[in-house]
Amino acid sequence: MVSCLAVGVALAVPIGPFAGAAPTGTPSAVASGADAVVPGADWVVEAPELHGMSSATLDAARTYAFAAGRNTQGVVVVRDGVIVSEWYAPGASASSWAASWSMAKSFTSSLIGIAIAQGRIPSIDVPMTTYYPDWAGTPRASITLRDVLHMESGLDWREDYDPTSLGSSQIINMVALQPDQLAYAAGRPAAHPPGTWFNYSSGDAMLLSGVLQQATGMSAEAYAHQVLLGQIGIGPFEWWQDAAGHTLTYCCVDTTSRDFARFGLLYLRDGLWGSQQVVPASWVHDSITDTAQTYSGYGYQWWLDLGGSGSIPPYYSARGHDGQYIYVIPSLDLVVVRNGTYVKSPCPPVANPALLPYYPPSGLVPGQGTTPPDSWSDEQFLGPIVASITGAPGASATAGRSAAPPASSEEAAADATSPAAVGAVDADPAPCPEPPVTPTTTTPTTSPASIPTLDAAAAVLTAAPATSVAATPAFTG
Repeated sequence: MVSCLAVGVALAVPIGPFAGAAPTGTPSAVASGADAVVPGADWVVEAPELHGMSSATLDAARTYAFAAGRNTQGVVVVRDGVIVSEWYAPGASASSWAASWSMAKSFTSSLIGIAIAQGRIPSIDVPMTTYYPDWAGTPRASITLRDVLHMESGLDWREDYDPTSLGSSQIINMVALQPDQLAYAAGRPAAHPPGTWFNYSSGDAMLLSGVLQQATGMSAEAYAHQVLLGQIGIGPFEWWQDAAGHTLTYCCVDTTSRDFARFGLLYLRDGLWGSQQVVPASWVHDSITDTAQTYSGYGYQWWLDLGGSGSIPPYYSARGHDGQYIYVIPSLDLVVVRNGTYVKSPCPPVANPALLPYYPPSGLVPGQGTTPPDSWSDEQFLGPIVASITGAPGASATAGRSAAPPASSEEAAADATSPAAVGAVDADPAPCPEPPVTPTTTTPTTSPASIPTLDAAAAVLTAAPATSVAATPAFTG
């Protein structure tokens, strides 16, 4: 990934029918020649006024994002396929690593859609016993891939990030103690009939790692490199795995804020990138319209606000713990990314045997992992961005395409209100783990005992202040 804010060349594609297009009458991002622009190797950076936006109004979003306590590392605003604004905290830049947490679930969903289009997965209604045969003859036998994508598997799972809930929270148990996180997720018993109960579950999302691994013969990360990342120019990129070699499909993609924006733009463009249909348009459409039976705010691993919110038109989003967001607003041809403070571990991206010491959330370990905002409002952040479009003056006579890289990220953030300090280290990083176990294409289907092999992980949890997070549907870890 080129770290400088270089000006690239935009690609335009002709508008017309293409394979896998969204059905007539449904929302479609590809509406005009300008709307079809995607970046090449580098982004085009242009003045907001060239895209019907007011810089002065837009700056209110910057002020909100970088206010004291918000711990924002980077914001990228994309309209018409070009960057119209981006801001970084001191010490961070366009090349800084940013964390995804559960935004990775949306990446995982795209891989499922691609695998179905390639015939590697029969359909979205394939029974999960195809990949977890030990479920046959149990109450889990009727669970389908659709149920898992919708977080309606009915499997027993508590997604509670209260640090004192080590004994009762499956998400904490999985990330803090399990060397084989896939086996742990696959071992959860049924609590409800599938399709009858929405329960936000990183365990469900982790099951997709086994589906992709068996369907493609490679890890989800390797498959992503083959069918997704290079096609849209994402790099650098790391996707964490457990000690058994399974990609953590519920979390933990590391890339840049600019590259998270590429992924959002891919969905805004109905999966089309230049002349290549990377993700089937029908899958993109279904991902953001085919909602869970018991909760209308969730599609195929995407959060949906189909009626809009306040001044924000209908939008959908990939959302992650500690305030990681990819917002997509199709009617405005707009993608907005916000990433929080992230200090990446120097260790290989392997949770061996537990993720927590190397990717600590919630500011639990000063100078490591991710730090959340003390408060966050989509309306207060996106509102000025939307208003900058609806109230923008005409394009300035002197505004134009950048002929040179814009000011450095440090200069760009200099007048933000108390932005987060990025990169301060107040604690020694955990020792790097040994190399992971060689992955296989056979997915374990029984859960190993919860072995507290990492006392440090439990110590971090129990020493942290209790901050309970609601699991359904508000939690977006």
